[in-house]
Amino acid sequence: MLKKLAAISLAAGVIILAAPTAASAASSDSYADKPSVTVNDPIIDICDVSTIVFGAGSFQPSEVVGVSVSGLRADESEISGNTAAADGSLTVSFRPPSGGSGAYAITFTGAGANAAARAASVAGIGQYTAVITVSGTSSCDHDPSVAAAGTELPLTGDGSIELALTGGSISPWVIGGGAAALAVGGGLVVIGAARRKRA
Repeated sequence: MLKKLAAISLAAGVIILAAPTAASAASSDSYADKPSVTVNDPIIDICDVSTIVFGAGSFQPSEVVGVSVSGLRADESEISGNTAAADGSLTVSFRPPSGGSGAYAITFTGAGANAAARAASVAGIGQYTAVITVSGTSSCDHDPSVAAAGTELPLTGDGSIELALTGGSISPWVIGGGAAALAVGGGLVVIGAARRKRA
């Protein structure tokens, strides 16, 4: 009876441990992963620059990608870097116009956008639109990396201008415990010194 129970338990354990492996093998498909797209700084100030980064295989090697911008005074905005690298990756910089504000739609059109390329199974992104929001009404006459006089630099870690973060954060409980231990230790030293004087 004990041998049968051990054999059944062993078989159940093997099935439970092997099930995820079998499930992942069965769910794989023949489609390639879509290329990755990252919009660095989707919310920027008038003087700032945002970059849109497409991963390898997003476009054809050395392809000149069509880029169009729509938004307030979009014709005055600056776009740079619309030629894909040898691996099909692309990094494009967007600088809004000096009097611009609100949302800007930056549309990228690659070779995969036309019907003939899709029929020929051309890899890459056909069309992609990135939205970048421009906020603030400051002018670009000052250095945006310098904080205005009398302002504090935040310690937020959100990518804005700030003091260097060291990566350390200490719980108030640890600080309180350390202070309490220091006070108790100091008290014991005082008590020990008083006892020696009496003896």
